[in-house]
Amino acid sequence: MLDKKLKEALDLLGGKAVIKDQEQYYVILSLAEFKKIKKEGIEGLTKQELVDKINNDIASWKVMQEEEKIEDMDLSEISETKSEEIRYEKTQ
Repeated sequence: MLDKKLKEALDLLGGKAVIKDQEQYYVILSLAEFKKIKKEGIEGLTKQELVDKINNDIASWKVMQEEEKIEDMDLSEISETKSEEIRYEKTQ
């Protein structure tokens, strides 16, 4: 049985969610949504559903690109590009 809050979140997201567990991604779908995808693919989608699917795919791709960018970032490069510190001292 799904946690009540998880089920509520899935309902708000249209029965779809992506979960990351370490380096693995999992998609959670309601059974009705899964059957719809298996049965129709993109052929049976309305124009708006196709636009929504494309937008969701693009958003997912962008998130994955940002995560890869963060993973590939070299921390030593960040410390080298750090701006100079300016210190102000009160004189007496």
